[in-house]
Amino acid sequence: MLARLPASMPRLVEDCVVWVHRRRTPVVAAACGAALIAAAIALYASNTAAVPLLDAPLHASQTAEIAQTLTLWNEPFTTGGKGDAVLVPAHRKREILMRLTLAGLPHGYVPTSADVLDAQDNPLTPPEIINDRRRAGIEGDLVSSLRRIDGVSDAAVVIAPATGDSFADSSERSPPSASVQLILAAGARLGASEVAGIRRFVAAGYPGLTADRVTVVDGTGTLLGAIPDQVSSRESRVQANVQSALDASLGAGVAIVRVSVRTAGSEQSVQSTRVVPHGLLDADLGRETGNEQGRKLAKERTTRHYAYDTIVERRTTAADAIARISVAVFLDAARVDQTRAPAIAALVRASAGADLESGDDVVVDAVPFAPRTSAVIATGPASIAPSVLPAAAVAMVAAALGFTLWPQRRRTAVDPAVARMRTALERESPRTVAYVLSTLPEAIRARVLASYNPPCRARIEEHLYREQQRRV
Repeated sequence: MLARLPASMPRLVEDCVVWVHRRRTPVVAAACGAALIAAAIALYASNTAAVPLLDAPLHASQTAEIAQTLTLWNEPFTTGGKGDAVLVPAHRKREILMRLTLAGLPHGYVPTSADVLDAQDNPLTPPEIINDRRRAGIEGDLVSSLRRIDGVSDAAVVIAPATGDSFADSSERSPPSASVQLILAAGARLGASEVAGIRRFVAAGYPGLTADRVTVVDGTGTLLGAIPDQVSSRESRVQANVQSALDASLGAGVAIVRVSVRTAGSEQSVQSTRVVPHGLLDADLGRETGNEQGRKLAKERTTRHYAYDTIVERRTTAADAIARISVAVFLDAARVDQTRAPAIAALVRASAGADLESGDDVVVDAVPFAPRTSAVIATGPASIAPSVLPAAAVAMVAAALGFTLWPQRRRTAVDPAVARMRTALERESPRTVAYVLSTLPEAIRARVLASYNPPCRARIEEHLYREQQRRV
């Protein structure tokens, strides 16, 4: 086969070997640069390739929920052919998962009545199983509806059917009941009227269920819609009124308000009797005359009747009756002048309004606030941005081929972890930023906060302080 090669081929190979030998340094550099460019392109392609957001397959409703959220966030994504997966760029997967976790998405899939109707039942299926599936479908319908209520992040409904023989007396049967758990969004609160409406809504969704047989609790197990405790309700009302007034006048995070209500402690009963006269009612006049041993006798008798009323008053003081309210206001000495304490005390008393009486205490004092600290956690190394790799490879090839690099002034290096965290939190609310920063080390948190402007940094620090108070 070698004999069939042209006669000029050996000469050409020899010339190529000589040319490469004379320019071996640039050739080796060019080969290394080409390899780096190929590696950079491969790494960039792997980071920008679409990967499944979640490993487990999703239901169509969950896919639609995530797609709607990513559309609002302006995140690139595609859906799988069967509608059971959401595909996102590989380098954005971690950040999107973190944001979805903070938002409580996706919600767990709950079968609805549509799924029950689509299921093919065996003609020999017992009626009890068919009724259980029907009840599970109704529970799913109720959960889907409750999730759409403003302030409700998630919900769970459990319906207990009626027990006993349907032909027995009503006194021997137990009517159906329902348990509802609502996971409220951060800062959301449902009033008594809203909870009553939820009870009636759940009761109307199942035959024979009444609103008084529906129990509604929140994520902590607290009963919603119950009659609030008088002491706690008044403490919360006074504290909210005073805190909102101080935040509006002094700024958020400058003042801390605490309200304490002292009750009577024991039941007391007092009874008093009062007599009220009304003057002379009538009079009886009598006279007697006679002689005794030559002496004449005369006797006169007068009886008067007066009218009056007897009033009996009974006063009972309950053990939980409020006896005294104390309001303590702590001011940040570094941000408020102590000479303003009397004026702030007058503002506090006016903000509380009729909730404060003459015997109640209002104390305002300026003290130095403690520095805000949080738990230190370990952080991993920052990954290299895939968009920078091709440019870096081209720069290395240019340097290997002999291009002169002009000296540049040395700049202060930016911490990759801080830059990555700042980019990830760019479009988040101050509350979300504070929640994420509370889990970071003090040094990294300080550098991330330093990158924000003063007004935004003040709002984030306020939420950080509230998060620390909640954890304490």
